[in-house]
Amino acid sequence: MKPSSSDLPTISLNQLLARRQLLKRAGSGLGTLGLLSLLQQEGVLEQTAAAPSIQATNPLAPKPTHFPAKAKAVIWLFINGGPSQVDTWDYKPELEKRDGVALEGFDNKTGFFQNSVGPLMKSPFKFKQYGESGKWVSEIFPNMAQHVDKMAF
Repeated sequence: MKPSSSDLPTISLNQLLARRQLLKRAGSGLGTLGLLSLLQQEGVLEQTAAAPSIQATNPLAPKPTHFPAKAKAVIWLFINGGPSQVDTWDYKPELEKRDGVALEGFDNKTGFFQNSVGPLMKSPFKFKQYGESGKWVSEIFPNMAQHVDKMAF
C-alpha cells in the first residue's frame, strides 16, 4: 500500500528554510573535510607541502610540533560553575574601591543580564601578593600561592 500525500507530515515553509540553512552551513564544512580525506585516500588528490597529510588510519594521532616543547606539565583548569577568576587569580583593586556603586550609563534592560544587574561587587575573598613576581592570589588557594612563580597566567 502506497501512502497518500495526506498521510505525510506537513512542514511549514519556515521549518523547511531553517533546515536547509542548517544543512547548508553545517553540512558543507564537514562534507568538504570528508570529501578531501576520501580524495586523498583514493589518490585522486595529491598531497602537497601546503596541505599536510591526513592520516586516514588515525586522524587524532599526535602530530609533530612546530617548536620543541619546554613545559614539563600543564594543568588546565576548566571549572564550569566553579569560582570566578575575579575570586581566584584576577585581583581588581578598582573593584575594591567601587564596591556597591552602580555603573553610570549602564542600561540593564539590554544585553545578556536583562533585569538582573545590581551594583558592582568586590570579591568576598581576601587577596595577598606572593612570590618574586608579586602575583595577587586569593585566600582560596593558600597552598598554590606558594608556587605562583612556577605558574603561567
